[in-house]
Amino acid sequence: MRLLYGLSTSLAENYKNAAIETIKFAIENNFQVVEIFCETPDVLPDQPDYKKISEINSIARKHGIRIQIHAPFHSLNLASFNERIRQVSVKIIKDTIVLASELNSPIVTFHLGLCFLPCQIDRKKALKVLIRSLWDIIEFANDYNIMLAMENRGGKLDIGRLSDLLYVLDNISDNKLRVTFDVVQANVVDDPLKYYEALKKFIRNIHVSDSPRGKSLLLAVGEGEINYKELLARLIRDNISAPLIFEVANKEKALKSREELEKHKKALIRD
Repeated sequence: MRLLYGLSTSLAENYKNAAIETIKFAIENNFQVVEIFCETPDVLPDQPDYKKISEINSIARKHGIRIQIHAPFHSLNLASFNERIRQVSVKIIKDTIVLASELNSPIVTFHLGLCFLPCQIDRKKALKVLIRSLWDIIEFANDYNIMLAMENRGGKLDIGRLSDLLYVLDNISDNKLRVTFDVVQANVVDDPLKYYEALKKFIRNIHVSDSPRGKSLLLAVGEGEINYKELLARLIRDNISAPLIFEVANKEKALKSREELEKHKKALIRD
């Protein structure tokens, strides 16, 4: 099984030119995918720079780089009890879907929202609000033939624990709504292998980094405590073809992570 390796633009040194910098690094080092993290200022869904979009498309097409999009998430809340905030959050995700279409990205990764005090009192109501937001976004995404991948989260205020994702998947049956499996975020709250087994049939994208159990430090694979050899064995066993996006602290850690995964893969083949 050939693994598809990618990079997040969050590891770029120059945030004002993060996308082009990361794509060039991907080309020079034989990565196949670049996930554009839309919190960096050079690619913003609600302020499209069409010259930059054209440049990204030209370089990516010439060198066979697949572009993916990670939607903004700071201050966004698709489960907000405040209707104006919810509507703005939905609009920004829709703007991201349009951007994804312009960049030929087949997928948009996004966060579900935040659980502040009202949600903490009535989480069930917040999840119902979330479902309403998601149906609106899914209908919009279908017009652009874009897949939506909700990311699991481990932060104290994040919506995105395993139970939240399973609730959404139980209440929304649409093949355009799938999962970005963030391994280190699962590691913050539980065993990543447990998350994987529960979500594997929905996984279309994977964020890879390492950390000690219970923490999220964006280390290279092998620098933390996550059992990547076993996770890789299960990915191969289940024929999961989702790209492995290195969402780590810097470029060197991305190179080290790929090297470690390739070592695990060769060991599994020998075994």
